[in-house]
Amino acid sequence: MFTTFLRIIKFAGQSFARNIWLSVINITILVLTLLTINFLIIFNLLTTGAVDIIKDKVDVSVYFKENVADEQIQEVQSKILDSLYIDDVQYISPEQALKDFKAKHESDQDILQAVTELEREKEAVFLPSIRIKAQNISLYGDILKELKESQYSNLFEIDEAQFRDYATITEKINTISNRVEMVGYIVSLIFLIIAFMMVYNTIKVAIYTHQEEISIMKLVGATNNFIKSPFIVEIIFYNIIALLIVVILFYLSMSFVQPMLNKLFAGYSVSVLDYYNSKFLLIFLGQFIFTVLFSVSTSLMAMKKYLKI
Repeated sequence: MFTTFLRIIKFAGQSFARNIWLSVINITILVLTLLTINFLIIFNLLTTGAVDIIKDKVDVSVYFKENVADEQIQEVQSKILDSLYIDDVQYISPEQALKDFKAKHESDQDILQAVTELEREKEAVFLPSIRIKAQNISLYGDILKELKESQYSNLFEIDEAQFRDYATITEKINTISNRVEMVGYIVSLIFLIIAFMMVYNTIKVAIYTHQEEISIMKLVGATNNFIKSPFIVEIIFYNIIALLIVVILFYLSMSFVQPMLNKLFAGYSVSVLDYYNSKFLLIFLGQFIFTVLFSVSTSLMAMKKYLKI
């Protein structure tokens, strides 16, 4: 049994070496296919992270009119929080709004001086407001509609431009994401088609190259499975080498890319390396199984047509 296995490995190795340039091309195509698949995984991870960050940062404010009682504000806040579209509602007092404004413009002395003058004259610099966060950034249009139709709409003012801006942001993100994903799927399909053609032709060439050995094996009573096995093992060699190259390329590239991503997503946990490390076997073993099944199926089709046994 072990001797038979060694013979299969030896025969596969000889075929690999005899058709070295075909082997290199096959491995290259498989590497490009796997890189495209991993690009899609990384892109989806970064897109999800970007959307989560935008969701965390994006909010809209509703400003109450003068002389609206605190009880009415609390009632409006409670009512709005009951909405299915809204994740959180935060009350911002005039004092807190003023404090936040000063902190934001602490380096601009002209603005701070103007605010100080208004305070001296006891002018209301800011009105009370509530800050609204949606369950999803695509829901701000629905929230605007609810607020405009609310029985309390006469108590506050809405900056509709904020809602329109967030709707535009959402639409742009979705459009870019969908287009990049579509391109990724198309490129993956192209590489899979090329891989199919390359594996198919590699098996065809290998069969013609080993015609004499195959004839001898048949004469000495070799089984059909024994004759087929080296070709399948050779294809598995391609996939193992391709996967190792992809893993090495991935970790080498991420050693440069991840620090840049950390700066881009500063303050948020969006780490491609952590994601891959936590799901290493699931990602790469899954890709290996997929490409092996694909390649072996292709090689069996070629053998059925060209291997007369």
